[in-house]
Amino acid sequence: MMAEHGEGIDHLRRLAAQLEAHAFQVRLRSAAGLYPRLHVINPMAPARTEDVLAAHEEDGEWWFWLSWAGRIGHAEDVATAAERVASVLHVIRR
Repeated sequence: MMAEHGEGIDHLRRLAAQLEAHAFQVRLRSAAGLYPRLHVINPMAPARTEDVLAAHEEDGEWWFWLSWAGRIGHAEDVATAAERVASVLHVIRR
C-alpha cells in the first residue's frame, strides 16, 4: 500500500506542476488511510475548487479522478487531465 501511495503522490505532483503552469493554486493533501488528493483552486473564482485523486485500476493502469468519481484522464497524460480540471472549474482561456 505504501508504494502505491507514493506512486499516487508522484502522479499528483506532475499534475500539480501542469496546473500551476496555468495559474491554478494547488495543495497536495495526504492523510493516513485515504487516497492522496490534489486540491485545485481557481484563483479568479476561489470558491471554485475541485479535488483530484490518482488511483490505479485492477490492471495496474493509473488514472486521475475527480472527487465525485469522474475519471478525467490517464496519469501519463497530465496535459489532458489538466485541461479537464480547467473545464470543470470553468476557466476561460485568453
